[in-house]
Amino acid sequence: MKYIPLGFVKGSVEIGTHIVMLYENEKELLEVFPPFFAAGLLNNELCIVVYPNLRLKQELHEKLAKLVDIDFYIKKKKIEFVYYKNFYFRNRIFIKERIYWLVDKKIKQVGFKDFDGVRAASDMSWVNGKFFKKVLVYEKGLTKKYKKSSILFICAYPINKLTIPELVDVLQSHMLILYKKDRKWCLSETLERRILMEEIQNLEKFTKLAVGRELKMIKLKEKVEKLEKQLKESKIS
Repeated sequence: MKYIPLGFVKGSVEIGTHIVMLYENEKELLEVFPPFFAAGLLNNELCIVVYPNLRLKQELHEKLAKLVDIDFYIKKKKIEFVYYKNFYFRNRIFIKERIYWLVDKKIKQVGFKDFDGVRAASDMSWVNGKFFKKVLVYEKGLTKKYKKSSILFICAYPINKLTIPELVDVLQSHMLILYKKDRKWCLSETLERRILMEEIQNLEKFTKLAVGRELKMIKLKEKVEKLEKQLKESKIS
């Protein structure tokens, strides 16, 4: 189990984690993305920035330049800025399998180019009613498919653009929730992840108990066999 730093908060998360970020405005987005990617670059990870417009790309570049030598990392191809239409669409069609193929391709670079992992973050402000259901299926698949892989995801949604049902669906399709409370960024487990972790812990406890009982039964059987042998020997003598 490998843990990596997030950059914008103290502590680290398990690699393979899929995080949903809820933000109110672009300023909040710029509080998280630059330190997140700076931490990745300093941790020798391949970084993928998926942006919705050129203005945000420029602002991210400027913020990152204050934290690391961003032009050096771009030149060395350690960070990539990808326009969202080139990442999520092919001929204006959203196909989740193609996105997974792109992600798999990036993960394979970890072995070929001596990276220690991949981290990606995407501003999902472009998602609307037309694409929401398809994106939701993609998000759920992302969580299941890559939870044991060497990649860390953040998908950032503007909370004011989501309806209540959409918000619930988005939260349930990720492993952790990133939100701002009292001017501080907080991480919280989603309900599904919490239930899953409780099930895993209960299973581990049951396994330990079952193994313990099995060992006791083996020892008891050995004692019975030993006693039977002693009884046979005493009868012969």
